[in-house]
Amino acid sequence: MGWVAGSDAPQRQGMFQAADRSVCLWDGRIDNRQDLLGLTGVRPDCGDAELILSTYGKTGIDGLRHIIGDWSLCIWNADRREMVLASDYAGIRPLYYHRSTHSLYWSSSLSDLVRWTGVTELDDTFAAGFLSRGNAAGRTPYAGILPVPAGQAVSIDRNRIQNRAFWTLPIDREVRYPDERQYGERLLEIFRESVQARLARDAPTCAELSGGLDSSSVVCMANRLRRELSGEVPDLITFSYTHEKSSDEKFFLEVERSCQVTGCHLDLNEYPAAEADRMGVVPGLWEPRFQGLARKMAALGSSVLLTGQLGDFVMGNTHDDIGQVAEWLGKGRIGEAVRTAYAWARAMQVPIYPILWRNFREAYFHWVPSTSMNASVGAMPASTEDSLSDDCRARFKSYRRERLADDPTREAPPGRRRRLRTAAEALQSRALQTPDALQHLSYAHPYAHRPLVEFMLTIPAEIVVGPNQPRRLMRRAFAGLLPSVVLNRKSKASYETAFRGSLLPLATALLKNPHDIQLVERGYVDRRSLTSRLERFSQGLDCNETQLRQMLLFEFWLRKRMPSAQSLTRSPELAAS
Repeated sequence: MGWVAGSDAPQRQGMFQAADRSVCLWDGRIDNRQDLLGLTGVRPDCGDAELILSTYGKTGIDGLRHIIGDWSLCIWNADRREMVLASDYAGIRPLYYHRSTHSLYWSSSLSDLVRWTGVTELDDTFAAGFLSRGNAAGRTPYAGILPVPAGQAVSIDRNRIQNRAFWTLPIDREVRYPDERQYGERLLEIFRESVQARLARDAPTCAELSGGLDSSSVVCMANRLRRELSGEVPDLITFSYTHEKSSDEKFFLEVERSCQVTGCHLDLNEYPAAEADRMGVVPGLWEPRFQGLARKMAALGSSVLLTGQLGDFVMGNTHDDIGQVAEWLGKGRIGEAVRTAYAWARAMQVPIYPILWRNFREAYFHWVPSTSMNASVGAMPASTEDSLSDDCRARFKSYRRERLADDPTREAPPGRRRRLRTAAEALQSRALQTPDALQHLSYAHPYAHRPLVEFMLTIPAEIVVGPNQPRRLMRRAFAGLLPSVVLNRKSKASYETAFRGSLLPLATALLKNPHDIQLVERGYVDRRSLTSRLERFSQGLDCNETQLRQMLLFEFWLRKRMPSAQSLTRSPELAAS
């Protein structure tokens, strides 16, 4: 058995053993310590692990919902003789486990767990999910090694493994204020709390800064707090990424000037989105950048990196929120529904009839709109070719059906289902989890602060975003926080050029040896379809590039991480293809 946490992060690492020999191993940050002290009645100077074990002792697994912060834990319940593994609602701190016939291993380090267990078999369901959608919630690439689901506890004893959710989406909650200005005031208040909870107190705080509204708001709020809490926050340093054809520079330079912060600019030619010989323990983008950030932060003596991740979703950065029509239909407000549909049709420059039809289905049936970016009404048609084998596609569909079988968002009020399912998929996939290269750091996302997410999911959608008004509430609430040039920014940072620049050499390498592709040899992908798409990608033609990007990453991850001798060892199901 084992628990591995970063040796450079003693402030997040903890262990406590109670008188009954129960033990808590803790890796995380508590944002509501005073609330937990009041709940448990333990002494104020107790360590985090003792406080968490006391909370569990008084409230059981359900009481873990009271813990707000980024965390993972392991509790040995001596009375019940069971192990409890759990992660916060967004799964930001890593935690994995492997149960065999005679042993249980768990760790916050996937690479260590793979080494300890000797697991080298590829999980075919993970492969199907990653190749189809870029992730497979509840799986890792290694057969038998599982992530602890976000917002759930895994109880393990000699006879069983049981998952139990201690947090669920606020499906039935709704927050309404008599004065619209109150929404902005409350948003700014919660956002301030979120950033303040994540600031380092004894070392510089680092933050990513793209010049977009999300990262800029984080930096500007951190800077405001640094000035107000004079002496408590030593320094603020930003990391910005430059690349050819980037439109971000004038915006992040304005934030640097306005906040008078030290800016570190990283050229993505030196830190590419992907490199064949630098693949992480799981397939994914930006491993070279994460490694570079880790080195630079070590040199700065910093252990906190703030990001703007999840901001797009939480703050309503969308030009298609036509689910608002279904909300009016669900309340029987037909006139309001038609007026709202007309406003969105004009803003999107599409006919009103498909908008009304989609919302009619959502309002009067348990239909949930797709969360796919291409599912928007009026979206331009593009290639959907995925090159997957029939068996791989069938495996993904089966996995998808299982995931959706108990989908709680189907019971959500009309108009909120798509938004809630998008939130559920982002959280269940642990998309916000700390990358392996940054695991020793506090990789923190202020927009993932649970009170902030719950607030934005429960207020009226028309307050958050309107026709031709993405981020409607955010722009009003943060008017006094952001420089005007950033507040009024309409463009969105794009890394498509950086993606193509790093992935084009990988595509070229596959085209040179099309008969030596592991994805084909394992039975996941059709060779002819894949090579055709690689040729189109090389020529800058339509090829469903987003999904092709996942295939390139997975292919070179396999070559780096899986022994070549196993590339021809397929599962029985796929071997029959």
